[in-house]
Amino acid sequence: MQARKAKRTKRAKQGKNYLLYILLVIVTLYVLYMIVDQRIKISNAKEELAGVEEQIFTQKQTNAELKKVSDAVRRNDEDAFEGYVEKIAREKLDYVKNGEVVFINIAGD
Repeated sequence: MQARKAKRTKRAKQGKNYLLYILLVIVTLYVLYMIVDQRIKISNAKEELAGVEEQIFTQKQTNAELKKVSDAVRRNDEDAFEGYVEKIAREKLDYVKNGEVVFINIAGD
């Protein structure tokens, strides 16, 4: 009778050990999943931050240029104002002066 009881307790302990190991594996896999998920989120946030910082840099350059134009208008500096208008016409509206030759890159490079 003692031998049977010892076998039952041994089997019960082994069963509990298997459950413990399975639970440990599940918890470990969950923790690893959470770590990888957080690393991905951090990477995406860093990319987004870099994009926003680039937008900030571009906006600061635009603001500085507009400040120069604003100062030129306040000083009645027509040359500086006309230079800005010409620059915008060339860059944004694709205007050219009379007699200028325009080269168009059809290769798309």
